[in-house]
Amino acid sequence: MFTWTNGTKKWTIRQRGCCVERLYFVSPFASERYFLRTLLTKVKGAVSFEVFRTINGVVHDTFKSACIALGLYDSDDEWNACLREVVGMQTSA
Repeated sequence: MFTWTNGTKKWTIRQRGCCVERLYFVSPFASERYFLRTLLTKVKGAVSFEVFRTINGVVHDTFKSACIALGLYDSDDEWNACLREVVGMQTSA
């Protein structure tokens, strides 16, 4: 909404509208930063980190769970169940 003007040392109203100029790449291995970056592209008008984590009136503990609640990513439940099942199997060499 505003830009900083060095000459006058004051905030002025943005002339070109409200937008994010640059959004840097974040590796999926960066976990919460990656999910926050994803939310930056989907949640409009957020003014705090809590707003990013609030989906349908529910404040989620992590950005990842907020992304899952928005349907942007599937949860890891299926993979965890698969790995638990594999632990119980025995193979012969």
